[in-house]
Amino acid sequence: MNGLKVNLHITERCNYKCKYCFAHFDGQRDLSLEQWKKIIDNVKLSGMVSAINFAGGEPMLYKNFSNLLSYAKSSGFELSLISNGSLLLNEKIAPDEMFADLSMLGISIDSFDEKILIALGCCDGSHKTLSEEKLIAVVNRAEKINPSIKIKINTVVSRLNVGEKLIGLERKISIDRWKFLKIKPFDNKIFSNKNLLIGNEEFSEFLERNRRNDGDSIPEQTTERSYIIIDNRGNLLDNFGDSYEIVGNLLEESFGAVFGRYNFDSELYQSRYA
Repeated sequence: MNGLKVNLHITERCNYKCKYCFAHFDGQRDLSLEQWKKIIDNVKLSGMVSAINFAGGEPMLYKNFSNLLSYAKSSGFELSLISNGSLLLNEKIAPDEMFADLSMLGISIDSFDEKILIALGCCDGSHKTLSEEKLIAVVNRAEKINPSIKIKINTVVSRLNVGEKLIGLERKISIDRWKFLKIKPFDNKIFSNKNLLIGNEEFSEFLERNRRNDGDSIPEQTTERSYIIIDNRGNLLDNFGDSYEIVGNLLEESFGAVFGRYNFDSELYQSRYA
């Protein structure tokens, strides 16, 4: 199968503590830049992958992120990034060339209500949240540096923001894709988000309230076995159920060999990336 997108969760570190987050891998130490380059080479050699999405944690907190991004770009991959947005105006952390290397910038937006964001944990240690004004400034900066960059918004719909109406945002910034994700149950016996779960009917009502006037809108009930996730230790993970199982490690085996053991749902994958 050609043209896959893989999601490299390069760090578990994050300045936010989002209570719905499923990116808990129990790998406290991140891989080195050289180890990630080896994984990118491995993925490239497979001939199966055309795009890489960088995620976390908060990927901007990976100390060699800009260099890693440049390496992936030079390897011929189409690149995207998903971030909480809080550090994207810091030119030392997010230099201009980073935006130039990206085809798509994704930002997580679950609310602009400060109380809801703090209750969700979408804030730093000082309870500072991403305001609508700061989001607009981030998008303006990205588009000034790279006029062809596409903007994606990810919204995780949970018990705390299920009553939100966010759709007015599309009148203020260009949004090429907006993903509305029903919160994924996660419980690894250390972290659980089950008190935030919602039902299908509540999710449908949220989608109706936030129906877009223009641009792509992608509702996602589940990402199980259709989101190709590689954790911060280089493991390809199976995200079926409420936690993870390690399929194999890309520092030890070829991507093709590991992916061959993964119970991949190609039909759901195709529907997600159509």
